[in-house]
Amino acid sequence: MMRRYECVVRSRTTASPQTLFALVSDGARWSQWAAPLIPYSTWESLSPTGDAGVGAIRAVGRRRRPTREMITIHEPPGRHGYTMLTDGPIRDYQARVTFVEDADGTRVTWRGRYETRWRAVGVAYWMVLRVVLGTLMRKLVAAAERKAG
Repeated sequence: MMRRYECVVRSRTTASPQTLFALVSDGARWSQWAAPLIPYSTWESLSPTGDAGVGAIRAVGRRRRPTREMITIHEPPGRHGYTMLTDGPIRDYQARVTFVEDADGTRVTWRGRYETRWRAVGVAYWMVLRVVLGTLMRKLVAAAERKAG
């Protein structure tokens, strides 16, 4: 039986949704704002329409063994989503980043979901994912605020 897990991190920023979306949707530049967690990033292939939209595949992480992620949601400036193409002890990893503008700036939500057969793996991966998504969130917000000036 497969067990489902979800990890959600939230933040607020003065940066605009447009600035945040531009950073998170540019797979080749993740290593610029997410280092040292993401030391390498590139586009492996573009989408069928030749851009960074749905169907594009980015490679992030370590140069020798990058994680391959396919873009599944590309709705500027509100939503960006992706799925991990490599399965291991977890399956069907999907993430979604949303940007909602309000009177005080932008609310950002980064959500990751996955399945696994083993409860211990699911809980352990959730703890790691919480740290990874939290770190990515902090780095994304900081980069967007620097860019916004």
